Parts: sequence; structure tokens; C-alpha cells
Amino acid sequence: MTIHSKVLEIIKSRGIGEELFEEFFSPKPKLAYDPFLLANMREGVDSLLKAVDEGRRIVIYGDYDVDGITSTALLMKVIGSLTSNVTYYIPSRLDEGYGLHRESIDRIREDGGEFIVTVDCGSSSAEETAYAHSLGIGTLVTDHHNMSDRKAEGLIINPRLEEDNYPFKGLAGVGVAYKLALAIARERSVPGPLMAEMLEFATVGTIADIMPMTDENRTIVKCGLRSIHLGCRNRGLRELIDRSALDYKTLKAGDISFGIAPKINASGRLGDASLGVRLLLSDDDHEIRECCTELIEANRERRRLQDEAYDRGSSMLDREFEKGDFVIVEINDSHEGVLGIVAGKLREKINRPVVVISKNGEIYKGTGRSIPGVNLYEMLDKYRDKFISFGGHSAACGFTIDASCMDKLRDELNKDIQNKLKDEPDLLDEIHFSDAEISADDIDLNLAEALQLLEPCGKDNEVPVFVIRNARVRGWRFLKDDDKMAKFSIVTSDGRSIDSVIFRNAAEAYEAVTEGSVDIYCNIEINTWRDVRKAQVIAKEILPAGTE
Repeated sequence: MTIHSKVLEIIKSRGIGEELFEEFFSPKPKLAYDPFLLANMREGVDSLLKAVDEGRRIVIYGDYDVDGITSTALLMKVIGSLTSNVTYYIPSRLDEGYGLHRESIDRIREDGGEFIVTVDCGSSSAEETAYAHSLGIGTLVTDHHNMSDRKAEGLIINPRLEEDNYPFKGLAGVGVAYKLALAIARERSVPGPLMAEMLEFATVGTIADIMPMTDENRTIVKCGLRSIHLGCRNRGLRELIDRSALDYKTLKAGDISFGIAPKINASGRLGDASLGVRLLLSDDDHEIRECCTELIEANRERRRLQDEAYDRGSSMLDREFEKGDFVIVEINDSHEGVLGIVAGKLREKINRPVVVISKNGEIYKGTGRSIPGVNLYEMLDKYRDKFISFGGHSAACGFTIDASCMDKLRDELNKDIQNKLKDEPDLLDEIHFSDAEISADDIDLNLAEALQLLEPCGKDNEVPVFVIRNARVRGWRFLKDDDKMAKFSIVTSDGRSIDSVIFRNAAEAYEAVTEGSVDIYCNIEINTWRDVRKAQVIAKEILPAGTE
């Protein structure tokens, strides 16, 4: 296989050696592990199938994000192929919050539930699983989140368990659910076409949950995308792709991240996450169309609420900066379901860890997003005793806290970040990252096509970022009467024009362009218009030439 020199430069910089090339670039990768290598998988399958054989009512207990929704739908279909005595429960983000709850278990019991299978949650639900067991309800926890000292009672299937020796720790919640489904299919007759459809669910959930696009995840996603490209077995997913003005035959990981996942997520953010599950489970054309319409409308409303809250948060940043570099912004009377996204957008704007809090009575609920080099989970875990509830990972967190503790927490976190800055003075400096430098003269369709070999892209295998130094720009045109987006051309040394576009901060970029030559940090993609394929530059940042 002949590989473009720029592609080789990028993959080598990412630590991918020549011995991995065949697997990495293969359209039909084979890297996958025996599901029974996961700790407790054998016992978990046995207990679940025993519940099926005894006719017990099985409840799939999911999370309200895309990972949880796809996990729930996946096990509903697979277990549903063995028994009709299965249903699902997804807690409300607004009324119940993440994870298992005693009140939810009570509702499940009232509805006749006898065996709970959690997906994408439950590893730390010690009290809740104990409560379920006290009521005679069996449990099987499947999850992928970090473990804490408080471990759920009973069987846990989670690659992050201390005693687990599974070779890959980066599975999404839906990845673990898919491995459970594969293990079930070893023991019972599950239709092959159904398992192929489950790969589509695993693909969507893995991409949406920003899991590493390496190792076994790369196999799952490549195979799942291939199933979608061949027609998309799941009718609900196919309809949502079509209604999102995307082409299932060429769908990429980025299309799922930005075009599909936000719509499925919107139902959980604004109200009832079961809408996404219904879409993926339905075989009724009318219901599928209705679900898609509701998801699209929910996403439109989510955007409106998000923009409103972001504008309010942005207006407070200067005041919050006076308190320190760990920025905590209070945004009350905004929809709670959008505040995590708002925290992320504020973090992008100021390159600081940001927590957005909202007050309800005497309780604050917080959601945070961090920057590279600042482990948000470690910073907050230090004050675990102050929280009513707390969870998260290095890049994101969520908590509830008594209002009387909030000011003290803010002060402590700002002291901690100042201490980190003493050891790492450049911690908060803005970094203009690129995988490689490139000349405008080298950008053509051949390169754009070669870069497709890196797909699927995502965490730990991001879409390559190039920097074009001292670029010349002409034909600048703002789009949609908006100063956020613009089209322009980059000029090569022989006068050729390369179609280019920028989708954010176009007004600031234009200021740099008017001063002369610029450095452009960008992605290079294929743009198809009326069957004509051309290389196109997607600018991420445009800075005065020589900016480091």
C-alpha cells in the first residue's frame, strides 16, 4: 500500500508504527477481543439468561445521553429476541439525575420489574443496588465509567474494574453492552442480521460519547459505518440521517458527532430521553417520522436555550476573572439540560476550566468542562466531602452542593489553580496546535482523498490539523448576513485558488486577513458539488503571520 507522505507523517507522530498499518488502514479491521475476557461476563450472562428462562421481568436501566440511549435500545433488541418480558427505564435528567435511584427502583418494582440490567451507569451505586437486592430484585451492572471506593453490590461488567484484565479500557457504555450482546449470542440463538444492526447502535454511541477512536473502538466504528453505508439496517436511524440532510452512503464519524448525536441527545437534555429509544426500536413508519420530528424540534429548542444561556454567561466572564482562573459562572433560570454545553463553549472562549452553576432553593447544581493539563475530576475530588453528589472525569464533572459551601469551594479551587500555575506558568497559555505544516501548493484532491484513510476520526485520532504559513487570502465573503462564518480563497504560488470556509469567529479572522499574509490552522476535506469533487480548506483559526 502506497501512503501519502503527509498521512505517514501524521500517523507516525501519533505513535502508530508500521506493524499496525495494515490493521489501521484496513476497511475491514479484525481487532476485537473475546467478550468473556471481561471480568464477570460469564457470571453476568448466566444470571441474565437464568432470569430470561424463569420468565422474570427484565428492566434495562439506561442513561439519558446518546451512549445510554443506544445501549438501552441495543439490549432491548437483543434480550427482546429471547423474551417479550423486557422493558426499559431511563431516569429524567431534570427530576432524577444520573444513575440508579431508590425512587426509580421503587417505580420499577411497582411496574413488576424483577431483574435490572444497567447500561452506562451503576458501577458506584452501592446503596441503590443493595436496596434493589433487599426488595428481591436482581441486578447486573454494565458500565464504563471510572470506579470509586463505593462499588455496586453484585455483578459488575466494567473494563475499568480493578480486577478486570480486558485488553482495552476505552469502550463506551454501548461498547460494553455490545460485548454483553455478543456473549449472549454465543449462548443463545440471536439472529445474525440483528447483531449487524447492533453494530450501528454501538457506532453511534461510541462516537457520541467521545471515546478513543483507537484499538477495538476503531473496529466497532468502521464495521458499524460500513453497515450504515450499505443501507443502514435500523429504520429509525436511517430516517434521522435522511432528515438531517446527510447521506447514509458516505456518513462519517464527524457527521454523527455534529449531525446525529445532538438530535438524539436533545430529548434527554430537555425532557424525555425515551424518545430516542423509541426511535431506534420502532418498525412503524409513522412513529419513526413523528420521533424524528420531535427530536429535530427538541434540538432546535436546545440550540435556542443554549445560545441564550451562553450570552448570559459570556457577559459575566470579566467579573468572574477578577476572582481567579478557575471560572465559576452562575446562570440561574436557564434550562439545566444545556448548561454543560454552555460550560464547554465558555471554556473554549477563555481557555480556562469553567463550571456553570445554577441555584435551586439552597442547593447549587454545577457542571464543568476543563482544558488540557487541568484534571477537573482530581481538582474537585479533593473536596468530595463538601458535595451532596459528585462525579465525572478529567475533562468534565457534575455535582450538587449546599449553597453555604459554594463561596468557600470557589476560593479553594482558585488557590489550587494558582499553585498549579507556579509549577506550570504556561498552563493557561493558548496553544495553536497543528499536526503538520503544509504549503498551499500541496493542497489538492489527491491529498484530501489520502486523508480519508485516517477515518474514522475522533478522540486520540483527531481529524488532522494543518498550518499554512504566510498564506495569501482573496475573495472574502461573510455568509448569511453573519460575521461568524465566511467563504474565501487561499492563493497558491502559481495563482490557483483553493476554496476555503470558516465557521466561527470570522470577524476576528478578517481583521488578520486585512493586515496581510496569515497563518491558517485548518482541516482539509473533499467538497462535492454537482458531482465535481475538489479539495476544500476548513479554517479553524486565522492569525497574523508569525503568531506562535
